[in-house]
Formats: sequence, structure tokens, C-alpha cells
Amino acid sequence: MKLKRLRIENFKRFRAPLELSGLADGLNLFVAPNESGKSTVAEAVRAAFFERHKSRSVGSLLPWSDSSTTPTVEIEFELGGKSARLTKAFLSKKRCELSIDGKSLDATAAEDHLGGLLGFGFAGKGANSPEHMGIPGLLWIKQGTSHEISKVVSFASDHLRNALGGSLGELTATSGDAVIKTVEAERNELLTPSTGAPRGPFLEAINRRSALETELEALRKDIEAYRTSVDRLEGLRLDHKRDDIARPWTVLREQLATAQMRLDEAKGLSEKKAAQDAVLKQATLHVGALRGQLQAMERDEEALGLRETNLGAAQECLRMAQSQLQAWEPRLAAAVEADVRARGRLHATRQTAAYVAQARTVAGLTTHVAAIEQSRGKAQVEQDKLTQLQTDAQALAMPAGELKRLRDCSEALRAAQARLDAASTALEFELLPSAKVWMAEAEVRGSKRLTVVARTAIDIEGVGRISVLPGGEDLESLASDRDRERDKHASILQLLGVTSLAAADERERLQAQRAAEAKASAEVLAAHAPKGLAALVAEVGAQTAKLTEARILLEAMVAPTDAEASVLTVSQAESEESAARAALAGASLELNEAKLAASEASAKVKAAEEELAAVKATLSDLRRAEMKAETSQALTDALAHQTTAQSRAAELTGQLQTVNLPVLQQDVERLDRSAKQVEAAHAQRASDITRLEADLEAKGALGLEEVAAEKQREFEQVDRRRAELDRRAKALDHLLKLLTEKRLALARRLRAPLQKHLNHYLQILFPGASIEVSEDLLPGLITREGSNGAESGEFEDLSVGAREQMGVVARLAYADLLKAAGKPTLLILDDALVHTDEKRLGQMKRVLYDAAARHQILIFSCHAQAWSDLGVAPRSLG
Repeated sequence: MKLKRLRIENFKRFRAPLELSGLADGLNLFVAPNESGKSTVAEAVRAAFFERHKSRSVGSLLPWSDSSTTPTVEIEFELGGKSARLTKAFLSKKRCELSIDGKSLDATAAEDHLGGLLGFGFAGKGANSPEHMGIPGLLWIKQGTSHEISKVVSFASDHLRNALGGSLGELTATSGDAVIKTVEAERNELLTPSTGAPRGPFLEAINRRSALETELEALRKDIEAYRTSVDRLEGLRLDHKRDDIARPWTVLREQLATAQMRLDEAKGLSEKKAAQDAVLKQATLHVGALRGQLQAMERDEEALGLRETNLGAAQECLRMAQSQLQAWEPRLAAAVEADVRARGRLHATRQTAAYVAQARTVAGLTTHVAAIEQSRGKAQVEQDKLTQLQTDAQALAMPAGELKRLRDCSEALRAAQARLDAASTALEFELLPSAKVWMAEAEVRGSKRLTVVARTAIDIEGVGRISVLPGGEDLESLASDRDRERDKHASILQLLGVTSLAAADERERLQAQRAAEAKASAEVLAAHAPKGLAALVAEVGAQTAKLTEARILLEAMVAPTDAEASVLTVSQAESEESAARAALAGASLELNEAKLAASEASAKVKAAEEELAAVKATLSDLRRAEMKAETSQALTDALAHQTTAQSRAAELTGQLQTVNLPVLQQDVERLDRSAKQVEAAHAQRASDITRLEADLEAKGALGLEEVAAEKQREFEQVDRRRAELDRRAKALDHLLKLLTEKRLALARRLRAPLQKHLNHYLQILFPGASIEVSEDLLPGLITREGSNGAESGEFEDLSVGAREQMGVVARLAYADLLKAAGKPTLLILDDALVHTDEKRLGQMKRVLYDAAARHQILIFSCHAQAWSDLGVAPRSLG
């Protein structure tokens, strides 16, 4: 299908008729700015084919702010080598006329016939929607939709499958596909589609078998427990009857009474032993106290000599401590005097050092101020010089380009004069000194060569006048050219203020010389004042003020007079002062320690004297001898009482050794617990017998074995059903895999033509790349070379720009497929590559140029420069 002429009128923004004729069979490029109607033209083509002429849902086609007109589209095209013409008017004057190869149709019949030829349909009512647009909806790309391809391919899938041939149609639409769907449906009733897990009746059978198995296991356990309980009840009854006859707890109670009596007797003997032990302990303590009193009296007598010895030692220590104290007092005085002298020398030395440092600072600042003042003077001279040079250079500067104009004009004047001289009449004079000759009222003397370009009079004194008439044909024109160039030359000289080209060159040389001198002067100025003259002047003022402050501070300081301080350095004086201070601290510490030792020795002497006096006072007491005798007698009596108590305690100990009190206590506890346990076991056995009898009666009424047999029969039936469904599910799953693999292999073979066309364009866009075609005839996995080697990705995972390019490529492949099947094709690209970069756009131009050899392609764009190398001349919408 190829459009030849398009005319639209009263259609959206085009109120006046717009006609596009002479459309080429291949590429047609329409370039215009935004809002100029490119998309409107594309929409007019779609409306002419897709919309019913009687539709009331096309109000958007009316011109802006005018609802009374009739949107009209007229298209002349070629279809299958036959000329055709379609005229369609909407809304107020509805009509549809179609003429193909001289045969005419109108109204709905024309629209349906055209839809059948081109492969699209119409909505039942209302405006047509994309799902009815078929093949044209796929190939005619609306603005901003080139990257969206899945839906438009699905809308055109029937036509594309027809183009691939009847085999693919049979594969997808007849009994072959029905068999696969039937097998898949039956398989999916038993297994989940994704994981193959049991479902439906199969899962129910598995779950019922598992439930029955669990119930059977529980019943078997209940039956086993019932039988165990019957045996246990019989044993319990025998044991209970035996205990009723023997009554073993009575024997244990009698044994418990005997053991308790023995324990009570043993506890009485133990209490007597404890009381006798207390008496023995009291007697022993009394003996110890009396012995302590006698020993204290003996120690007082021995302490008299010891106290006298201690007093003598303390007095000797006091004497030594006092001699140490007397020795350190003069040493401390000497250390204090040395410390005072060292601190005085340190102070004087520091004053001297500060004075010398300040004097050096003043000297340094004086030198620095003199140096920067000198630099400031030189900088000021250079600044004045620089200013004068810059002024001179500015005055000598000539307007940019004027000197070149003067040179060009001088050259033109010289050339004009040369041309004039070559064509004019030359006069050579060789005159005697006495000759009087005038030419053009100017006197001529000696030897001279002159040219004339016009009638010129030569006056010779005493002879007369000679008139010279030049005979050249262009003298007046050449003279006029010479005069014009001379006037121009004079005006430029006047403008520049010079008398000649040589003067102008000299002026330019002087200006360059002044500029160079100014640059050199600026460099000298920068050397003297790197931060500028103002900064240097400010620094001179700051350093002068700093120097004044330094001199005032120096004058306020005292000049050094101490010769020793002048010789010493500060570090030496600090070292001597530190040593004197350390010596003073050491002497102070030693004196303090001597004072502390003397004080401690004095305290010890006083304490020794007091202790000696106390001992003497104790020994001189008149009651001491009497008290000692009384204490000795009391000790003798206490020892006799202690011996009696020890004998009684030993006797009781011997008696207790024949009795084991803990064992007797354990016998009582053991027999008491045993009696209680036997009684409790007898009572518990009676309770267990009653409980088991009731439980067995209840279970016997349930008929557990009959129930288990019934469950076993149901389990076997369900297990057979599960095994049957398992075999069926596996068979259906295997069959579905075989059918699917066969179907995929056949589909790949039948999709080969589309694959071939896609690969053809893909090699132009992405050399070395490959693409897979899905069963739905959509572009699938794309493999191409990337920065890290081969890279693969689905079409939908590509960027918008790449999907845009692949969307156009895919549509071209569909068009090739349709054309090979004898179907009409026409491609419309309305700003279809707006997200494509410059490099890819170059590749896409190759793709489009290649496709244009087989299809008519209409491209609408607002970027004229981007499509300048497409190979066709761009057209406007006018």
C-alpha cells in the first residue's frame, strides 16, 4: 500500500485545506516545528481508515472553537498495484466513498471492505479503539508509543499468524492446541501448574489416606492399651487381696514403737553428758583465770628491769635526735641564703636577656623599615614611570584594524597610480639652468619625468605654450580610481592623525615600544611591591609604628649593670637557681625529719618514765603478797573441782559410745515412712482398680476392634484411589511435556521467517546481536556484545530508548513478513525516535533507508538537522 495524495479540510488545526501530493514510494520526511500539525496529519490518516463515518464519538476532529464544520479527509493511494481513492466526511455531512480500480463502494460497505483488505476492524459502537486497529494499528506508530509493542502485536496477532502460514494457525487454533489444552487442563486438575504439587482430587486422596492412616494407628494404640489395661487390672486385684490378708503396715507400726522407745532413752543419756560437759568447761575456765592472775603478778616483777632498760634506750635516742637537729639548722640557713642569691642572679640575667633581645628587635625593625622605605621610593618612581608609559601607549594606540586598512588603501593607491602611469602620457625634461618652463602652472627645472592624464599646458618663456593631449581610452576612469583611492587614503591618514603610512608604522612601533616598556616597568614595580604600592605604603606605616613601640619599650627597660649577670646565660642562671632550690628543699626536708625524730624520741622517753613509775607503784602495794597467797589457794581448789568434773564426763562418754543416736533416729524415720508408704500404696491400688474397671467397661462398649477393621477397609480403598490418581497425574504430566516440546519445536520452525526479518534489521542496529521471537510473535531475549562481553536481556528490560529503537525494528520486520505474504503495508512514524541518541539514530537511519526499498514510510519530526542525512529532501506541511 502506497499513499499518493492526502487532502484534509476542517480537521482540528487545519480549517483551510491542506494537501500533500507527490508522495514517494519509499521514504517521505516531513519536518516542522512543534504545534504545526504533524501529528494531526497522521491522525487524519488513522481517522480516515479506522473511524466509521457515522460515528458520533469523533468530536475531537472538529476545528478548534468551531463545531459547525465537517472534518473531511481525502486519500489517494495504491493497493496491490491498483489505484484507489477514499473520501470520508464526519459529523454534520457524513459520507464515505471508496473507489478501487474503477469500482466504487460507499458507506459501511466501503469501510468493511477496506478493513478486510488492510487487516483491521471496527468497534460495535463508539469510537474505534486500538484492539480493533489490527495491522495498521501495529505499523502506524503514534507519537510516544514506539516502545510499546506487546499490546499492538496481540491486536494484530491473527493477521500475523495468517502471514506465517496455515501450519502456525493450525498449531494455535485447531485440534493440536485443543489437545494440549485438554491434557493441560486435566493435568492441572491433579497437579499445580508451577510446582507440580498435588491438588484437587489427587491432593484430597492423599490427605484422606494420611488421615485414615493416622486414625488406624490411633485405634491400634487404643486396642493395645485396652489389652494392657486388662492384664494390669488382674495383677492389681491379686496384689490388693494379698495385702488385705497380710496387713504389712501393722508389723511396721509395731517396729516403729520399739525404735522410738530406744531413741528416747538414748536422748536422756546425751542430755546428762551435755550438762556435765558444761560443768567441766566452767571449772576449766576458772582454773585458767586464776593462773592468769598469778602469771600477771610474776610479769610485773620481771617488767621493772625491762622498763628501766627501755627508759635508757629512749633517752639515748633523744640525745642523738637533738644532735641531728642542731647539725641541720645552720645548713638550712646557708641553703636559704644560696637560694636567695640564685634567684637574684636569675632575675638579673632575665632582665639582661630581655634588654638585649629588645635591642636586637629595634635594630632589626630599623633595618627592615629602611629597606621597605627604599623599596617604596623605588616603587613610587616605577609607578609614576608606568603611569606615564601607559598614557603614552594609549595616546599612540590606533583603532583596531585601521592600520591594516591604511596599508591596504596605500597598496590600492599605489596599484591605481601604477595603472594610471602605465596608461598616461609621459614627458621627460632635460632643461638648461637658464630655461624657464612651467607645466600646469608649476615650474619645471633640471631633469624630470612627468605624466599627464588630461589636457595640460606647457609654457616656455620666450617661446610660447605647448598643449599636450593624452590619447589613452581609460585615462579618465583610471584617474577617477586613483583619485578615489587617494581620497580614501587621505581620510584614513586624517583619522589616524599621521601624514603617511611610514608615520603610521613608526607610531605603531612607538606604541608597541611604550607598551613593552610599561610591561617591564610593571614587572619592576611588582618586584618592589608584590602586593601593590598601597599595600607597601601601608606596610611601611605599620612597621614604622611597630619600630616606635619597640624603641619606647627599650627605653623603659633598665640597662644591665651586673657584670656577673651579663656573663651568665639565662639557661645557666635557671640551672643554678634550680640547684639552689633543690638544695633548700633537701635541707628543709632533713631539718623537718630531725625535728620529727627529736619529738618522737622525747615522747618515747616520757612514756618510758611513766611506765617505770607505774611498775614501781604496783610492786610497792602492801596488799600484793596477801592477794598472791589467796589466789594460789583458790587455784588449788579449782584444780580439784576440775578433776572431779573430768571423771564424771569420761564416765558418761563411755556409756554414750555404746549407743548410736543418729542410727536410732534414722530407724524411727525409716519405719514411719515405710508404714505410710505401704498404707498409701494399698489405698492407691484400690483407686486404680476402680478407675481401670470403669475405663475398661467404657472401651469395651466402643467395639474398638470392629471400628479398626472398618477403617482398614476404607484405608485400602482410598490408597488404591490415590495410587490410581498418582499414575494418572504422572502420565498426564509426561504427556504434556512431550506435546509442549513438540509444539515449541514446530512453532520455532514456523516463526523462522519473522526471525529472519528481525535478524536482518538487528544486524544493522546491533552488529553481531541475536534475538528470540516468543510464541506470541513478540521480541524476546536479546543477546549482544557489551563492555563486559556478551550480555542478554529481555525486551521489556531494555531502556526506553533501546525499546523505542527495537519497537521500530520489529514493526519493519512485521512489514517485511506481511509483504512476503502479499499483504499491504504502510509505515507511519510520528516522532518515533525521540529518545534515541545521535549514534543510534545514525544506525536507525540505515535501517529505515534499507526498509524503504520495500515499503512506503512516512516520517514526521520536529528535528530537521537530525534527519538531514536520511537521503531524502525534507518536506514541510505547506
